[in-house]
Order: sequence, then C-alpha cells, then structure tokens
Amino acid sequence: MDFEAYREPELRSARLVLEPLTAWHGESLFGLLKDPMLYTYIAKEPPLAASHLSRRFEALEQRRSADGEELWLNWAVRIAAGGYAGLVEATVRGDATALVAWWTFLPFQRRGYGREAAAAVLDHLRSIGVREAAAFIDTRNTASIRLAEALGFVRAGTHAMREKVRGRWIDDHEYRKVL
Repeated sequence: MDFEAYREPELRSARLVLEPLTAWHGESLFGLLKDPMLYTYIAKEPPLAASHLSRRFEALEQRRSADGEELWLNWAVRIAAGGYAGLVEATVRGDATALVAWWTFLPFQRRGYGREAAAAVLDHLRSIGVREAAAFIDTRNTASIRLAEALGFVRAGTHAMREKVRGRWIDDHEYRKVL
C-alpha cells in the first residue's frame, strides 16, 4: 500500500457523513465524549476539556505513525440531517490489514448508526486494498459484539487479561473479517 499518496476522504452512507477527524472536531464532540459511560469497556479516559480533545485530534491529523508504517484513519460520524453520532477508527498496516474500532455516542445508540458508519469504513478499506480487518472487543460489551457479528466479523479467539480498564484486567474477543 502506498501510504504517502493516501488522502483520507469524506465518506457517505444513506444517513451519514463521515468526516476525517481534525482538531476542529474537539469542540463539537467534547460534550458527547466526556460521558464516562462511553469508557466502560475501553482504557481511555474522558477528556477533561474541549481544548485537550482538540489537541488529541490534532495529533491524529498527521494520519500516519511516526515510523510511517501505519495509516491512522479517524472519522467523526455526522448524521446528514443533524449532529454527531459517533467515531470510527482504522489503523491500516503495510501488510494490507487493519485494526478497526467504533463508538456510537449514547444518545444515538440502537438506531443502526454504528453499523452504517462501520460498514462505510469497511467498504472504503476494501477499496484501498485492505484485505482483512480485526477488532478487539471487551467480552462484556455485548452491543459491540453484536455489531461486529452483524458486519460479518467472526470470532477468532479470546485473549485473557489483554488490557487494564479502571484498574481491572479485562478479557477481549478478537474478531476478524476478510474484506
């Protein structure tokens, strides 16, 4: 894959516009991303201020790891007729594989936005030559597990004590999908 030539596009689906994430989104997304309930199953902490979130997003604007071996693709998911519903992330590696993750903000869960946004990103990854996507999901996160399975991901294994979340070791399911 030619990481140098890649430019992250805006993506569209039936109801959504996926905007490449920029520092500008920090102010718009802060109110939704500061909810502690979003962090039940992940090791990240809620942002303390919109300015902190903007700085975090600004660092991601380079779209590449420091060694140039990975593409860091991040989209803010906007409902075409309204506000922001979530985020989708993809880390693309030189071997044509990607690690994907999705967040649907609490007020927008259970409306199909997460599935629609993740499907748009998976379609885009396929179009740029990614052959396989993987997702690691906390074994307790049944909503995300159902979403992965609805997208055609298959459980490839379970990893005990993969990471620490709020001082407690958690187990993750590894899901894979051939694109």
